[in-house]
Amino acid sequence: MSDGRVLIVGATGHVGSQVAKLLLQKGRPVRVMVRREGTSIHGATGDLQYVLGDLSDPASLRRAVTDVDIIVSSANSIIPSGKTLSVKRINDSGYENLIAAAEEAGVQQFVQSSVPKHPMEQTVPELAGKRLIEQRLQSSSIASTIIRNPAFMDVWLVMSGARQLIGPDPHATTRRPYNFMRVWQSITGDFVVKHGILLAPGGSQQGSVFISTRDVAQMMAGTVGHQNALNRIIEAGGPEWITWAEVAELLAKKIDRNVRTLPIPAWFAGIGQSIVQPIMPFAANVRI
Repeated sequence: MSDGRVLIVGATGHVGSQVAKLLLQKGRPVRVMVRREGTSIHGATGDLQYVLGDLSDPASLRRAVTDVDIIVSSANSIIPSGKTLSVKRINDSGYENLIAAAEEAGVQQFVQSSVPKHPMEQTVPELAGKRLIEQRLQSSSIASTIIRNPAFMDVWLVMSGARQLIGPDPHATTRRPYNFMRVWQSITGDFVVKHGILLAPGGSQQGSVFISTRDVAQMMAGTVGHQNALNRIIEAGGPEWITWAEVAELLAKKIDRNVRTLPIPAWFAGIGQSIVQPIMPFAANVRI
C-alpha cells in the first residue's frame, strides 16, 4: 500500500500516542488530530503534523483527512475529553462523521481499536458503541482493520491497587487530570505495596484476558499499510484467562510480600455506577 501520510485520531491518549511514535520511528509521515491548540505528544519527533479537529465537527474532520491515506483511531469515550462529549456522541455520531469524511477523501485503510465480544456488552455503553463502529466500518468502502483488545493491564491493575505499574508515560490513562482518577488512586493506589491487598472485581476467581497498551500500539502500528491486514478483525490477547487470584500471586512474587484479593461483588459495582452516573458519567461508563 501507499507510504502516504497517516492520520491518528486519539493521538494524545494512552495507545494513540504510542502508535504515533512507533510510526514516526519507522519514518512514516504522521498527522495527529487534537482538539485544542498547543496540545502535543510528549517525546514525538519526525515528520509530524498537528491538525485541529473534533469528532462532533464534520468540517474540521474533512480538513483533517485531506491528503491522508490511512487513519488509525483509538479515540474512545471511557473518559471523554470535554464536558460536551458523551459515549453516544463519540461512538455514534462522532465516528459516523469521521468515517464519512474518510470515505469522501478516498482514505485507503482505517485501523480501529475495538473490544472483544462479551455477552453483556449491550449493558456497557462503551462496548456497545465499539460494536456499532465495527459495523459501520465493515459496511464502508474503506478497507478496515479492527483490533479487538481486551483489558489493559497497565490501566486496570493500577485501578485495582497496584499504582507502581502506572509507568512513566505522561499520556497514560491513569495519569489523566480528572478528580475521579485522583481520588480513587489516593485511596486505593498503594493497596498492594502497603497493605498486600488487590481489589478483585467480581471475586478472586474472576479476571480477564489482560494485555498491555504497548502491545496493542505495536499491533496497530504494524498493520498500517499491510496488505494482509485489510478487511480483517484481529483478536488481540488470549485466549488464556488470568484470574485476580493469579494476578495477586504474580504481584506477590514481584514485591516479595503476601498479596490477597479483596472481592468487589458485581452488585456493589452496580450500586457505585448508579451513584456516580449523575455527577461523573465517564466514571460510570464501564461497569466492572
